[in-house]
Amino acid sequence: MTDKPQKKAFGDLLLADESLRLIVVLVEPKDPRNIGSVARAMSNLDVADLRLVKPEEFNVEIAKGVSCWGEGIVANARRFSNLAEAVEDAHEVVGFASDSSGHRMSQRLLEEWVSTLGVGRQKNVALVFGSEEQGLRREHFPLCQNLIRIPSSSANPSYNLAQSVILALYAIRRAPQSAVGDELKDLPTSGQLSQFTEMVLRAAKDVGFLNDNSPEHISDMLVNITRRGRISTRELKVLTGLFGMVHKSVTRNS
Repeated sequence: MTDKPQKKAFGDLLLADESLRLIVVLVEPKDPRNIGSVARAMSNLDVADLRLVKPEEFNVEIAKGVSCWGEGIVANARRFSNLAEAVEDAHEVVGFASDSSGHRMSQRLLEEWVSTLGVGRQKNVALVFGSEEQGLRREHFPLCQNLIRIPSSSANPSYNLAQSVILALYAIRRAPQSAVGDELKDLPTSGQLSQFTEMVLRAAKDVGFLNDNSPEHISDMLVNITRRGRISTRELKVLTGLFGMVHKSVTRNS
């Protein structure tokens, strides 16, 4: 039996780590040329999973026309009605935003976050980009474990959509394979974390910790805590059981 031939890369681009599945999510994109340009960037860097959240109706042929060998990515792009559905199977959701102050959530620089990705076990990472006009909005932040900023000059601080995507993907593909973060656990998906977040918020309301007079940032903080932690699926099951019992106990005694 002969060994399976290694996939070759052009230039010095490192081969994609097969355990790291990258997902590009565009929230409410409006211009088919931007969608096509993003598909081209994905094709350049060996990423095929493109997801569109509430896109405006667009001419697919125009998008394909500027995708330059990314026609298949455009044709196979999946559409979703909301961001939660689009990232449900992701183990890590990363939002790219120029300003997160409205949600009291700190940002990390792209290079620093990339160094924590880790390799070696199957992991779905969703890279989320907002619309061309507004970017990611405050309502999208709770679904993100991290908010990332791509460094830029103060004179022109924003990148266009395709630029942001290609810079992010290139940084990931160029990261040394030996520079891994903490040993990866069996990470829960975004959908599982969302269910746990709902249980924590419900328990907080059951015991009176959250009420009509509670400051909004307290609820935001609980959401950030439950989604940010790198806990394993097994640990999540234990915590889910705990908060489920808290809800039952409070409901039974009320």
